[in-house]
Amino acid sequence: MKQVFMKSIGETTSRIGFGCASLGSRIGSREGINALERAYTAGVTWYDVAPSYGDGMAESIVGESGFDKRDRVHICTKVGMAPPRTPAVMRALKPLTRIAIAGVPTLKQYAVKVRPVPYKVSLTAESIQLSVENSLRRLRTDYIDVLALHRPSLDELIREDIIRAIESLIQNGKARAVSVAGDVEAGLAALCRDLPYKIVQIANTALTPNLTKMKVKADFQKDIITYGTFSCIRPVSAAIESRREIAAALAKLGYSGSPNEVAAAFLADFSFATNLDGVTLVSMFGKEHLKFNLSRLQIHPKPECFHPVLAALGANAAA
Repeated sequence: MKQVFMKSIGETTSRIGFGCASLGSRIGSREGINALERAYTAGVTWYDVAPSYGDGMAESIVGESGFDKRDRVHICTKVGMAPPRTPAVMRALKPLTRIAIAGVPTLKQYAVKVRPVPYKVSLTAESIQLSVENSLRRLRTDYIDVLALHRPSLDELIREDIIRAIESLIQNGKARAVSVAGDVEAGLAALCRDLPYKIVQIANTALTPNLTKMKVKADFQKDIITYGTFSCIRPVSAAIESRREIAAALAKLGYSGSPNEVAAAFLADFSFATNLDGVTLVSMFGKEHLKFNLSRLQIHPKPECFHPVLAALGANAAA
């Protein structure tokens, strides 16, 4: 497993992190624990979770899986988004829904449309403290490696009461470092050296190269976590199929296979290559997904080799 040194916590960790957003909702508890164990055995030591993930179940499942290896893994959880208000009937039907989607994958698009979504809650010193205490209980631990402010407003990032609450958590050992998980504007604000945030967590894909934008605008002194690696696989696959110049640019780089296969490989390579010194979050619940991510991590393309493909994709988006 490739490693990276995280200045914020003074330790090395795996270059890919396990994104747990679906743990407890789309992915059941037993299946999820098996996936977490496989990833750990393969060398994955960074796990990204939140109180809102998996309809509020993800932290408990991670806690159940990792409580006996706590000193060998790094856990990032969040504060600022609450789990969806899921009716009791929908919670009871979740196992049946998973079985139905496994048998008929096309049902997934309809399930997504009716699934309740997490919602933003205002950050205060009290809400941060309460959220952290609840997360520690669910995770079966007495500290969090990284606490992320989840989609914070710019005002919340600089409010004195929030900064004091964050500093108190660090002083008390409840959190080792605090990050900002939000949009580009929030990420740029978090880069300010006068603020206590040590990590920026930002979406970064070939269609939304936010990390490149931020590096152009700011002097980076923070650790970086990126996510969203495969979130645009459908539009990229469609562009490969419909635009000859995009397919030709990718073929010139050595990519081959179906449009979906080429898109997945290209998106993984782009994400890993542009965040060499940080952690890239990916989903790896299936054995094949874990194997694919590990194999692409061994590829070492230079970010500039993607410029012709990015230019072609940009022209396609503009058209």
